[in-house]
Amino acid sequence: MARDAITEKAFTTADDAMQGLWGLQTYIRAAVLVADKNQVGQRLPKKAFNLTHEWKRYYDPKQLIVEMGKVGEHVVCRMCLVNLVAVFEAAIKQFHQRLEKRERQESTRDPHYKTLLKWTFKIVRENPVISPAARARLPETCGDVDNARRLRNLIVHNNARYHKFYKTDAIDDKWVMIRHEPNSEDAIEHATALLLSPERLEHFSRSHIELLHILHNTIQSKFFNHPAGFNYLEEGKAIEWHRILSG
Repeated sequence: MARDAITEKAFTTADDAMQGLWGLQTYIRAAVLVADKNQVGQRLPKKAFNLTHEWKRYYDPKQLIVEMGKVGEHVVCRMCLVNLVAVFEAAIKQFHQRLEKRERQESTRDPHYKTLLKWTFKIVRENPVISPAARARLPETCGDVDNARRLRNLIVHNNARYHKFYKTDAIDDKWVMIRHEPNSEDAIEHATALLLSPERLEHFSRSHIELLHILHNTIQSKFFNHPAGFNYLEEGKAIEWHRILSG
């Protein structure tokens, strides 16, 4: 039986978008490392810029360059993490809606992302189409994805500063491995800012993409009787940047 096209479309859209985020962050990091700060300063707006269509906002370009040199990498990683989580959330919401429609069941309400993650973890836990290594890693992989959800909430709802909800809102079903950032206990106590490194962002990217593939392959197998999944390593498939980045 052929793969379900609607489910596959949601999967490929999310898969491409997350790979695009990796490309964006990697490119920006490389560009910043080779950039001439004087040249950058010459290309910034002089003293003021339009904050809205009517209002101008005054600023110091030199100060922007200095502060970006201190935390710019972390800011870019936070922005990419927010987008990574949003893309994954949209994908599993579409998977969920597709299966509801297939079963001819109407959803009484739009589930929150945390509820959708619990549903996702249950699907992949029961009968995953997966390699032995990925199976052993799966509770941790799911924990990474839930950790990213809570970090996204810190960024969006608390100006990227740690808060006690980062710890208390974790999904705890006795199977998922609850994951926290190093030193987060102290960070919560002092409400310090999240400093997200490119290496940490890449780890989250790997976990989201891996879980997306596992979930998609499991759904196609369990609900649509199609056992074959995607494996880029076996296929030797290179990233088609012209397609991913152009939309």
